[in-house]
Amino acid sequence: MKKSLVALAAVAATGAMAQVTIDGYMDRGYLVTNNSYNQADTRTVGSNAGTTTFGIKYRENIGGGIVVGGQVNTDWSDIAGNSQSNSLQPSQTSGFANSQSFVDIAGPFGTIRAGVPNNFTLTNATAVATPAFSTGVGSSYSSSFSIANGLGTGSTGYGGVVVAGNAASTAAVTGARAIRIANTVQYSSPSLNGLTAHFGYTPQNNNVDGSSGTSSTGAGNTVGVTEYALRYTNGPIDAMYTSIKYEVGSLGVSRAALTAAGVATNGAVTGTSTIGNTLIAGGTTSTQNLLGASYAINSALKLHAGFGSFSSANNANKGKSTDFGATYTLGSFVFMGHVAKVDDQSTTNYDRKLTGLGVDYNLSKTARLYVRYDDINYASNQASFTGSSLKRTAVGFSKSF
Repeated sequence: MKKSLVALAAVAATGAMAQVTIDGYMDRGYLVTNNSYNQADTRTVGSNAGTTTFGIKYRENIGGGIVVGGQVNTDWSDIAGNSQSNSLQPSQTSGFANSQSFVDIAGPFGTIRAGVPNNFTLTNATAVATPAFSTGVGSSYSSSFSIANGLGTGSTGYGGVVVAGNAASTAAVTGARAIRIANTVQYSSPSLNGLTAHFGYTPQNNNVDGSSGTSSTGAGNTVGVTEYALRYTNGPIDAMYTSIKYEVGSLGVSRAALTAAGVATNGAVTGTSTIGNTLIAGGTTSTQNLLGASYAINSALKLHAGFGSFSSANNANKGKSTDFGATYTLGSFVFMGHVAKVDDQSTTNYDRKLTGLGVDYNLSKTARLYVRYDDINYASNQASFTGSSLKRTAVGFSKSF
């Protein structure tokens, strides 16, 4: 829900008003994680059914059906992302405006956004293909499980920056996600009988590193991204197709992240914080496609499904995904569940699967109690290994505004 705060300015000549609104979502729950790597079992309190976020939006109607404005979102976690288990949090993921932020202009021609808007693929994965779980526990588009492999922007510590996920192997591979990326321009068309078209573009930079005079480090280069989407929303049907492609220039791209110091078994810090660098090789590409759909059988029952594919230039990442689920409303209760599978078709061939379950008890239109559960297997077609299975249970409450 959006609450109007104040009309900040009045333009005397036109009588136009610039209006600021805030909205957001607060979530805290108790999470128990059981991992087949026993030392990774944890008990924490945090956002488990969605991302706690705070948004500021500003709009001005300048006449002729044209509205200009923008928004800034900040995703919040306790103590700026710190917890009892660490003492350092990169500013990319803990600072103000660490989520989507952009300016936009909307009118009869559609909507243009510039800055860091959410990817259309994120909307498809969390609002159409699996509309019940957001990116929390039970979701097939979370930091613990994703329906695609390859390049993406959902890695912890690299907020809004493209990084390369690991190829499937005997270490648990959670997958890659398209969340949002800096330096992006998007266009969304007006609706034509429920059908809208969308396009996103992030320019690629492929320059020689000026500080060293060489191209080997990839410093200063950026990944190019193009994204296309079609969405049809009419009556009980909500269907969306998205395709996003990441392209690295011939000189490669360097990525750096601040890493926390190690901690010994007695709790003592064993090292100092360092900057870690990784290089995405020149010529790397990654494409992710997703067809999502939901259908409301009636006011109580909604079915949803997602069919995805992913590939890369050298087939290091290649495969398909499926996701089937339903939500059922009974009074103040909402029951939800789905199953997701990733068929890895690369040479490593490590499939993974997820079962997600949840129950909401709505205290009001904007407040709820919730339970979430998921069961993840990172090697469903291979022999199990240490850390190949993960079970999570969360109990909490949330409030949107």
